[in-house]
Amino acid sequence: MSLTEFIKHKIVFKMMKPFVLVQFSPPRSGSTLVFNIMRELFSSKKIFKVHTFRSMCQEMPTVVTFRHPLDCIASSIIRYKKDPTQEEIERQIKIFNEQGLRDLVKIKDMDNILMLKYEDYVNDFEYIYDHFEEFFKIKISPKKRQALTEKYNIKSVEKMIEGGGSFAETDKKTQLHGNHISKYKGASDYYEEFFSPEQIKLLKETYPDVLETFGYK
Repeated sequence: MSLTEFIKHKIVFKMMKPFVLVQFSPPRSGSTLVFNIMRELFSSKKIFKVHTFRSMCQEMPTVVTFRHPLDCIASSIIRYKKDPTQEEIERQIKIFNEQGLRDLVKIKDMDNILMLKYEDYVNDFEYIYDHFEEFFKIKISPKKRQALTEKYNIKSVEKMIEGGGSFAETDKKTQLHGNHISKYKGASDYYEEFFSPEQIKLLKETYPDVLETFGYK
């Protein structure tokens, strides 16, 4: 990028900043839940939901969701109704490497980024609301909190997507898919029963930096 292009790039992002929010995450880390809460709270803004770390993520207020990488990969295999074969695991590693998993370690301390840990918020939406209030300097009323929790808890989402077909079939507004919720219903650490000990060893050796940085044993 030339100096002229760089300056234009910075000017465009500066102009966009008041009107744009970004939701970035590796797949299967609760991003759609958080995206929908953002969409409801910031209806006047354009929200970009992305699975690859882009230049806008360095400039715009960006909410990042992350989850134990082995649960993410297990969930990704399940959504496509695949078995955890060696070939499929290698395919998933490639996908997750391309879609932001390794970027989490690099970006976690950036000032414009809010990191939300799946295991902390999946059964406690108050965690999301409290962090949003602090990060965005807003106030979310108890009434609004209750309404959002009732609308997007796992039972309500299951009803929304009931009969939704395959994962490829997506609601354009909510970005909820058919087969969005697995039989494990958002539980944590189910990778331990989904993968073999040898597969777990391979995956942990693939992502030691992510596991260590975010406290996943």
